[in-house]
Amino acid sequence: MAYECRYCGRPLDAGNADHAKFWPFCSERCKMAELGLWFQDRYVINRPVDQVADDAALKAARKPPPDRKRSDG
Repeated sequence: MAYECRYCGRPLDAGNADHAKFWPFCSERCKMAELGLWFQDRYVINRPVDQVADDAALKAARKPPPDRKRSDG
């Protein structure tokens, strides 16, 4: 499955340590730019929050893809 940065759309590599560090963004720059949009009220929640459903969705969204097992031999 291909993953993209939520802010800029660049492809993300699950094996790249920098990408894993800032998941689901490709860099700290994209992470902070997206946060800035929230602070500027560019993103809003436009419906009542269903806590149980949102907790499950949040856990799924934050979970990075599994690392691929490499054979070193």
